[in-house]
Amino acid sequence: MLELNNQYTVMKRQVHAEVLKAFFAGTLEQEVDALPIKIIPKARIANRCCIYKERAMVRYRIMALMGINIETEDDELKSLSSYVSEVMEKDKHVAPILTTISTACSSCPPDRYLISEACRGCFARPCLANCPKDCITFSNGQAHIDDARCIRCGKCKEVCPFHAVVHIPVPCEEACPVNAVKKNEEGFVEIDYQKCISCGRCAMSCPFGAIVERSGVMPVVKMLKAEEHVTALIAPAIEGQFPGTLAQIKQALLATGFSSVMEVSQGAETTSLHEAHELNERKSEGKGYMTTSCCPAYMELVDKHLPFLGERRSSALSPMGYAAEEAKKANPQTKTVFIGPCLAKRVEAVKLKTIDGVLTFSELASLFIAKGVDVREMEKADLGKTDSFEDCREFALSGGVASCVLSRYAKADEVSVLPINGIDKKMFRTMKIWDKRQPEADLIEVMCCEGGCINGPGVVVKPSVALKLRGGNKAAAPVKAMRSIVGARE
Repeated sequence: MLELNNQYTVMKRQVHAEVLKAFFAGTLEQEVDALPIKIIPKARIANRCCIYKERAMVRYRIMALMGINIETEDDELKSLSSYVSEVMEKDKHVAPILTTISTACSSCPPDRYLISEACRGCFARPCLANCPKDCITFSNGQAHIDDARCIRCGKCKEVCPFHAVVHIPVPCEEACPVNAVKKNEEGFVEIDYQKCISCGRCAMSCPFGAIVERSGVMPVVKMLKAEEHVTALIAPAIEGQFPGTLAQIKQALLATGFSSVMEVSQGAETTSLHEAHELNERKSEGKGYMTTSCCPAYMELVDKHLPFLGERRSSALSPMGYAAEEAKKANPQTKTVFIGPCLAKRVEAVKLKTIDGVLTFSELASLFIAKGVDVREMEKADLGKTDSFEDCREFALSGGVASCVLSRYAKADEVSVLPINGIDKKMFRTMKIWDKRQPEADLIEVMCCEGGCINGPGVVVKPSVALKLRGGNKAAAPVKAMRSIVGARE
């Protein structure tokens, strides 16, 4: 994955903040066409071929922020103000979550392996001995790879004692666990939406910003500006995303215009209880393993690629689903907005019908900037009674879901757990085998993002920083606990 702290992230945050500032000032329609020039002034040293292409990229970022599908709705003769006018009139359809900017795509060459100058032409030559296709030759004391014969297995890289073999990947294609990202005939990136599980790994990996999410921020800020009653449903992963306490984050949300704030950890308690009960039933009836149901990208993976797992996943709603139900019970007129690290939650939200909007933490950060809200300066809001679901805040971490389920299971020591800490191509292949050969586990916790939700595509800070802000070792406890359970089973 691309390092989170990078120039593209900074630019995206700036674009989002400028658009939202103009929106709340009531001047967006008048100012939006000038924003690319404001953000990329003439004096700027261009990082692409010229400032005009950079301005075009800003234009596309603004379109994506407004929820526009760039692949199907891009009209170069149409002004941004016209798009704004349409969006103010009617919200855009959610699907597909991702869209591509062909102009931004670098049309990367196919992935390949190269021998660098570090090759010493050693006598052992393990690269030659281990190559299954005999595509390595030696000349002038150095190894060379025949690209026409190479099957990109990587064995030469694994065995080279000098680390002289370099793998040059196509970042977006390599990141996608289900091979939904390919280049079209013109060499530009394309997403097969029939395969895509909306995990966002491709968007996190592309160093050119050619794959972007269609934002859901505009419907939410329209609610806030209209002063509707809006309940912010904050995901457990929010703690550690901003330099302040959970109580300060709640106050910051209230200061931004949300009417009330509910922790999704409250819904996670209901999910845990439901899954513990369901797990008990399955074990007592000898029905075999059960998987968790919290990760929406995993749910899409099952629906689109692994249908045999449909009967294996828990029937419990996700924490977001139960939290939304509670919010609607408390105030049937409220609009519910989930705020989390996940893009796939937008897909789930459409299916649930109880969610009126979804924001990522990154979008929330831009909203804070636009409204001039500094979390560190906030007073601490009252979090209410949280004793019963405090441990469910660890749903954000790999191992946290299973830990909470087991803590509500009478005979936890009799349960074998298999945590899936991130789904990549290799794990996807492994999961396919489960149709023929069942895993030796009672409960399988599936997290599409490695490390858990704190490493989702919509986060603000790196997982290591988030863990420190959450409390360091204390926050990491569920992961360690799961490892000890699996280790004991093995």
